[in-house]
Amino acid sequence: MTRLGWIVAGAVALVLLLAGSVTALVVASGGDPTSVEEVADAAVDAAEDLEVDDGIDLLCEAPSGKDRADLEKLIETVRDETGEDDPDATYEISDVEGDTEGSFTVRVTSDEEPYTDAEIAAVVHVEERDGRSCISGFDPIS
Repeated sequence: MTRLGWIVAGAVALVLLLAGSVTALVVASGGDPTSVEEVADAAVDAAEDLEVDDGIDLLCEAPSGKDRADLEKLIETVRDETGEDDPDATYEISDVEGDTEGSFTVRVTSDEEPYTDAEIAAVVHVEERDGRSCISGFDPIS
């Protein structure tokens, strides 16, 4: 998987697979989300902004300090490789299922060199914890 693949899978959703653990890059917009659809919308917002600190709020469990540092390093590497502070990517959310718990599918593509042929897709799982909906994991789609 390319570096963008790691970031996008994570950004999508949210979601990165770093050092064998699940991490996500998403952002909460105006309070805690209470539905799968709100989590999906917030995941797209976060992916577009690439703001790691803002993303922690949508995770059911916060990532380790090492995972956060690895993610920030990967984002910086993609920025360097593309020559863009905000690398262009297209995020498509589909198959939103459930109310407070469920899942959604995210597909990510980019027009930025050297990632023009990359496509990343994953099913993102959402659970309800402490009265809010949050990302609990994901399954990559081959």
